[in-house]
Amino acid sequence: MKKVLIIDDSTTTRAVLKVYLSGQSIDFFEATNGQDGLQLARQELPDVIIIDLKMPGMDGMTFCRRVRAETALKHMPIILITGSKGSDVRAEALRSGASVFMTKPIDVPTLAKVVSSYLRGNE
Repeated sequence: MKKVLIIDDSTTTRAVLKVYLSGQSIDFFEATNGQDGLQLARQELPDVIIIDLKMPGMDGMTFCRRVRAETALKHMPIILITGSKGSDVRAEALRSGASVFMTKPIDVPTLAKVVSSYLRGNE
């Protein structure tokens, strides 16, 4: 079974993302902040990580930089989602190591397609 780690301080957002991606054979893991998410990523080695940009403690960009610095994690696809728009935020997210940058409201078909493509690539 494929593993997806969802990191967001919003319980609602985590639940909605799981509903968006249901129907695929996925084991979901959840964290409410970047630090806990990093520990879960180390333990579970997920196939895809979905993380919110703005969270208390470790934000999404710091998380991306930390993941990219670890040998065992550095190749994991990271989908960074945010309510912030703008090319500056997008450019910084990609520089920090995000594989994909998506703005809220999330385009559900696009998210499902991106996640599926990463999951197929890890088979």
